[in-house]
Parts: sequence; structure tokens; C-alpha cells
Amino acid sequence: MTEGLAIELAKQKMLEMGVGENYLIRFRHFQLAPLSQIKIQGFNELLILVRPDDNVKVYSKAGIYNEQDNGINEMQYVHRGLTVIFNQRKDKFLQVKILQVIPKLKEK
Repeated sequence: MTEGLAIELAKQKMLEMGVGENYLIRFRHFQLAPLSQIKIQGFNELLILVRPDDNVKVYSKAGIYNEQDNGINEMQYVHRGLTVIFNQRKDKFLQVKILQVIPKLKEK
């Protein structure tokens, strides 16, 4: 997924959630060591994969993205809740780019 498509998808998802245009977008770029993982807790946020490498595995309650698993019928680029990002390479660092969409808190 390209950056432009991810931004358009973020807009649509925020409208569907009733947030409208009241959200922030953060571009995050992670570097993962071989066979390492990171966990992101984004319970009211969306995490959208941007141009994922075929050696990355991402899973959350929304689904899984793993091109190395032939048993998955549909790869999920949009994740929610506790999201785990895993580098499946044994010998190389992996670059993972994510668009994080954060709804703003409503002011009283």
C-alpha cells in the first residue's frame, strides 16, 4: 500500500468511526533486528502498513499480514489494538513503515 492510499484509507476509516477530521497522522519507521519483534498498543488507533517487506509479519485483532504463510486468504494492512510486528529474517535488519492514525480527544 502506498502512502497516498494509506492516507485516503485513514480518512475513510475515521469517517466510518464517527471521528470525522478530528485525528492525527504519524508516520512511523521502525528498524527491526533479525528475528526480533515490537509491540504497539494502539487500542483506539489505526495502524496502516505502508509498502511492507515480504519478510514482515504483523498481527492484531484485525487480522494478519504474512506473505510467507500460504494459508492466509487475505492479508490485512490495517491493524487495531495490540499489534505485533515481527522480522522473520534470520540474517538481516528489516525496515517497517506504518501510518499511525490517532483520534483526538474531544474537548469539553
